[in-house]
Amino acid sequence: MLPAIANTDIELLRLIHHQRWEELDSFLYIVSFSTSFITIGLVIFLLAASLIKKSEKLRRIFYRMLAVLIIAALTSFTLKNVIVRERPFKLYPDIEKLSQAGSYSFPSGHTLEAFAIAVALSIFFPKKRFIFPLILWASLVAYSRMALGVHYPSDVLAGFLIGSLIGWIVPWAWGQGGIGHRA
Repeated sequence: MLPAIANTDIELLRLIHHQRWEELDSFLYIVSFSTSFITIGLVIFLLAASLIKKSEKLRRIFYRMLAVLIIAALTSFTLKNVIVRERPFKLYPDIEKLSQAGSYSFPSGHTLEAFAIAVALSIFFPKKRFIFPLILWASLVAYSRMALGVHYPSDVLAGFLIGSLIGWIVPWAWGQGGIGHRA
């Protein structure tokens, strides 16, 4: 990474990490830890709703959301193992690891997964009452990864961009098929 960008990245992380409200650490840990439970739970909820309501439309959305989840996970895993960027807490002693962190840092898998699901669900269910909480939750996940010291801002930005792209491309490529749209 270019030195100026790398310096900006770590300085921005230091600002976020050291200026956070420590009283919110437990809340941010829960938000961060909830990512897979919420994304998988939402996909399972769609399957259950499709079975209970006997709705082909919801079943098609379930399959598309399952594809979003799988593509997000595979993309994150592949990029982390190709780029191999060390976590900030391993390189900078002033960055404290306050959350669980897997292998490598780039991109933020939690952020990628959260935004992929949030964007796709926002397309399938284009009502403000669904969109706002989804985007707020995904944004909290993104912030939590930096505040808790396990990702650089560029990791989170990449997770946001790639996740949003996946969340948009899968519905577009497969035909939107959202509630209120023709499938």
